[in-house]
Amino acid sequence: MEPDITEIHGESAPEVLIPEPKLELEPEPVIEYEEPVLPDYIQPVKPVLPKEWTAQEAYEQRNTAEGKLYIVASTADSAYPVPDARVTIYSQIDGKTMLNYILKTDESGLTPVVNLPAPPANLSQEPENIKPYATYNVKIYASGYFREEAKDVPIFAGITSRQVFQMIPLPLAISEDLETIELPSQAEPV
Repeated sequence: MEPDITEIHGESAPEVLIPEPKLELEPEPVIEYEEPVLPDYIQPVKPVLPKEWTAQEAYEQRNTAEGKLYIVASTADSAYPVPDARVTIYSQIDGKTMLNYILKTDESGLTPVVNLPAPPANLSQEPENIKPYATYNVKIYASGYFREEAKDVPIFAGITSRQVFQMIPLPLAISEDLETIELPSQAEPV
């Protein structure tokens, strides 16, 4: 136990005050810059966006709603599902391929339902010649089957569509490096 200072000296010890140092900083000088003056022969040029960027912006402005799509892969006139088929959903924007989804079918031959951009439904009420739907291409590949592709699958706002693929088995003597079979779109609302 420490002894109390008041007991030793008989009175309380004086309080010592240490003055705080005063730091005075010089204010930073304010630098004023003049607006640059361009010579007459230099004219500012507005930047031009690449064509594919503007095409993507136009696509996004047109397709502000969403539609849904899922894929059904089967064989033998829908008697057997085709599991583990790889599905690619993509769109063509101004000649450029834009990948939307890469999916895989489950044991029932179905992919998950995916959302895809589509134009608003009220466009179908306007007299102008505007498509009230967006189109997508769907490729499907499964080991032991011909590759297939459905082009221009229509997607409407607020509607769930189903694209059915009847997979054709490869003959035993043919390798899998064959061309893709192109099918007309058979998407139907469900």
